[in-house]
Amino acid sequence: MITRVVHVTEARGIAGTERSLLMLLDYADRGQFEHVVVCRGSGALADELRRRSVQIAMIPRWGRLDPIALVHFGFLLSKLNPDVVHIHGGRLEAVVARIFGIPVIERKNVCRNRYYRPLLNFRFVDRLLSGLVDVSITPASAVRIHYIERGYSPRRVRVVYNGVEAAPPRTADWLQGKRAELGVPQDAFLVAFAGRLMPEKGVDVLLQALAKTQPNVWCILAGEGPHRARYEEQARELGLSGRVRFLDFRSDVREIFACADVVAVPSASEPLANVALEAMAEGRAVIATAVEGMPEAVEHEVTGLLVPPGDADAFAGAIGRLARLPEEAREMGVSGKVRANCDLSPERMVSETEAIYGDLLGTNLHERKRDAAVCRETPSKMPVRRGAVANRSVQQHALPAARRLVHSSHP
Repeated sequence: MITRVVHVTEARGIAGTERSLLMLLDYADRGQFEHVVVCRGSGALADELRRRSVQIAMIPRWGRLDPIALVHFGFLLSKLNPDVVHIHGGRLEAVVARIFGIPVIERKNVCRNRYYRPLLNFRFVDRLLSGLVDVSITPASAVRIHYIERGYSPRRVRVVYNGVEAAPPRTADWLQGKRAELGVPQDAFLVAFAGRLMPEKGVDVLLQALAKTQPNVWCILAGEGPHRARYEEQARELGLSGRVRFLDFRSDVREIFACADVVAVPSASEPLANVALEAMAEGRAVIATAVEGMPEAVEHEVTGLLVPPGDADAFAGAIGRLARLPEEAREMGVSGKVRANCDLSPERMVSETEAIYGDLLGTNLHERKRDAAVCRETPSKMPVRRGAVANRSVQQHALPAARRLVHSSHP
């Protein structure tokens, strides 16, 4: 018997949430599941879904509280008759699904903090609306704990770590050619960043850190956002114009990571960054802030370095250390690649998501096939315990070690 899943998502762009959805569709078990995607509006994601021949339905929407869009969604549900509604951002469609008696799963990819200011930042409203959802999937144990502390039922919040595809072979000639294409000297120590140019992504901190590093450290910033002009001006004021390059949105981000020496994730808020997983899959060390779920992706001193959020000196110290010790950066990259390939495969992510569908519907879908190569227990087997360990690691190990970098490794 085929289980029909209706996904609901924004269609404007393709960021972390949308890439995870595309991966779920790419690796889904077509023998057990039929997937339909309902797009709010049109845009890059809808175009990509069409290219992949995914069944989609479009709902024009004028603002988040458009009642006509919800009525339209109700007609779609009556026509599609799904077994599960899976919402990727937003919640109002859960009201309609409840009316039809359809189970609802939501993907929660953000923590409610000062960088996210919608009505749902009010705990009472958030907790009330959470009752419309049967299962909330989070990308990290720290995010799960965050929502449990906000009043969510622990049995309704599950952890499924995002997956990342293995990297194709990259030759030395290819890597040199990519650097030449980007206009980066072959002997430069290259730091790569990819993401929205927004305050919560910590671009200003990264630029301050770069200004404190040695002159052979270059940086590529790939992404768009309303604060780009401000960051370009900051780079000029810091004297970084010659060695910091701003790029627009790029579809070849992983190729940029592949020709970099390290990948920077300086976010002030980051449940768990897909770019960190992609960097690890490309065999690159990650320098990241120890916020929310990031210590669950980046193991301090093993696959990268963790630093306190907002601390430009600590970030500069981490960059300077790996720039002086490039072999250490390469060893961290190798460890990250093993972790990504063994524990963070797309098959594992999809398998665990499909198991949640099965658990919700009371079927035996959780008796699913496992990856051919079993490396070790995947991170999401014991989400609460692992999250607690990760949080203690940040406080007892990662942050003190990062602060020591300021004194021992500052360039």
